Parts: sequence; C-alpha cells; structure tokens
Amino acid sequence: MTSERPFAPSADRNRHAILDALRDELLPDDLVLEFGSGTAQHICHFAEALPTVRWQPTDRSDKLPGMQQWINDCRLPNILPPVELDLCAEPPALEGVTACYSANTLHIISWPLVMKLFDLSAAKLEKGGKLCIYGPFMFEGEHISDGNRQFDRQLRAADPASGIRDVQDLETLARKSGFAPARITAMPANNHLLVWDRCPSTPEPRP
Repeated sequence: MTSERPFAPSADRNRHAILDALRDELLPDDLVLEFGSGTAQHICHFAEALPTVRWQPTDRSDKLPGMQQWINDCRLPNILPPVELDLCAEPPALEGVTACYSANTLHIISWPLVMKLFDLSAAKLEKGGKLCIYGPFMFEGEHISDGNRQFDRQLRAADPASGIRDVQDLETLARKSGFAPARITAMPANNHLLVWDRCPSTPEPRP
C-alpha cells in the first residue's frame, strides 16, 4: 500500500505568487538548484509552468521519498532526479547550475548553515547566475508585521539558532560570497523574494 504523499499548505498557498516573480528572473534553459525542496510541490508547479527550465530538487535523505512521490505523480521531463543535499555535510557534485532557489529555509537553519548556502551557491554559479530566496525577512533590525514578529519569537523559543534573518545581514553575506546587491520584491503575507546576481569578481575573504 502506497503511503499518502506529504503536503505543505504554505507551499500550496504561495506557489502562484512565487512563480509569477520567478518568471521575471529565470531564462529558458536555466538549470535551477533548489535547496530544501521539501515535498517538491514548488518544483512540480514551477516545472509545469516553465517547461524549458530544468529543476534539480534537493533535500536531506529523510525528505527524498515523499519528494519522489510528487515527482512521480507530476511526470515532468524537466525535473531531474532528487539529490541528497545536507548543508552540514559535503555537497554533491552538481554541474551546469545557472540559478539557485530556496523558499522558507533561512529562518529555520542556523546562521553558519545560511553562510554555507550562500557559499555553495556562489561555488555553483557562474557570472550572471542568480540566487533567489523567498521568505519572511527583517529590514534594518525591524519586523514588517506583528505576525512576523510573533513568528520570530516562536522560532527562537524552539531553537535559538533559528529566526527571521535581516536583509542587511544577508546583503553583507552575499557581497562576501561574490554577489551583487539584491533585487527585492514584496510578496503576499509579509514575505519577500530576494534575488542576487553572481558577480565576476572573486568573493571577499572571510575574517
């Protein structure tokens, strides 16, 4: 008997808005590496709408079976087989990546892992490649809504290493990883899409 495939309500709610924003950023024949694909709901929706873009889902090993159920059901040729990627471990060798994408991940992982995500993205992307990150963010140390403030408290109470990240801190990290300043798009439900272009210059050395 096949187990019921996993379902993330938030991914179902925000998929249309994120797709509309990504349409302005992605190019035909892009290969998009998604960090933390979770259920693969986003990739299945995006791949159907953008058939010339290829998608590489990744996540920790425990997420891969549920992800595979969604990919099997949507039967799209532009979704590559899921790959295990744990930011705490050695990353897999993935070639030809032209864009990286992640949704609702930076606030649930520690800051050292956020740094690894940026460094890995910089290592995978050539000049002009894009890093696209969706989620809730702070701006200059301030939350943009009471809901985000309460959500941040809940995150930090459960895990002090987590929490909503400040765009200013991310911009500093992005610059040191070799990215240009972000384009910021306001999204529904007090979220934003941040898009960084990979610069041709060498990343700044870390202190």
